[in-house]
Parts: sequence; structure tokens; C-alpha cells
Amino acid sequence: MDDAAVRMALSVARAAEYCGCFEPGDWPDLAVSMLLEGSEDAEIAELAGLSRQVSGWDTEPLVAAACERHGVSTSGADESTNLMARLMADELRARPASVTSPMIRLLARLAPPDFESDLANQCLGVEEYLDCDCVQVDPVLEAELGLLPTLRLPAPVVRTLARPLRSTLPAAQPPRGHRGP
Repeated sequence: MDDAAVRMALSVARAAEYCGCFEPGDWPDLAVSMLLEGSEDAEIAELAGLSRQVSGWDTEPLVAAACERHGVSTSGADESTNLMARLMADELRARPASVTSPMIRLLARLAPPDFESDLANQCLGVEEYLDCDCVQVDPVLEAELGLLPTLRLPAPVVRTLARPLRSTLPAAQPPRGHRGP
């Protein structure tokens, strides 16, 4: 993994943390994937040796040092959502989902009350109508999301980063009908 790929992987992981989709216990798996792809960073190697039950007290100093070395800063809501969208676009290109509009479903979960991302809020507004016949959802949004530029990360790193988000997708197509409040 070259420096640009390490920087991107760290940026995406930090964005996922910002969005609440990446826990301290996810860092060891990501670090192992990065090492297997050729990263030689000392902090990444140390993270790889930690357990999944690790706390942020253990991971944060190592992650902060790696981020500082590679010039990674914390993203805001819009940039974090954009990175999550690009990550999931890469993941879904490699391993399609079994539900319609997976990108909208995933990004809608990033829009809790007061989340300051226009894209996440747009997806939240549309997601309610994906499985009903009340309103026709414009397929252009999902198509645009699927065409987002790639992160240019190795597939194992993408899978590791995307695992927490992908786990929020339904395993099968939800039944037709309006969910309502």
C-alpha cells in the first residue's frame, strides 16, 4: 500500500468513526488488511495486534499518530458522508446487494436528527418510500451514487471498512408496503 492509499484508508475510517459506523474494535481488522496489502506503518502494525474487544483508550493514540504522520485530519459531516458514499459505491460494485437502492438505504442511516449532511438527509427523505407504492422514487439518485469516483483502495481494505455499514442492509428485499410512523 502506498502512502496515498494509507492516507485514504485512514481518512475513510475516521469519516466512518465520525458517522458512528466504525468502533475501536474495527481498527485491528482494518490494520490487518492494510498490513496484508503492504503497509509498513509502525502504528498500523501495533493496531493489528490488538483484540476486537479493545477500547478507544488503546486505539486512539495509535490512530492519532498514524493520522498525523500521513496528514489525515478529521472530516466534517458533508465530507464524511461523501467518503462513506464512495466506500459503499466501491463495495457494491464488487459485491452487489440483494435489495433495491442499497446506497440510499445505507446513507439514510447516517442522517440521525441534526446530522449536517445534505446528501444523508436527502437519502433519509427518500428511503421511507423505497418499499411502498405511495410515491415513485427517482432512480437517478441511486444511479448517481453508484457512479461516485472510486477510493482506489485494495478490495480487502474496502471490505473491512464497509463491513459495519453493509451489516445494516436488510439480508433480503423488504416486503412491499408503507412502513408509516
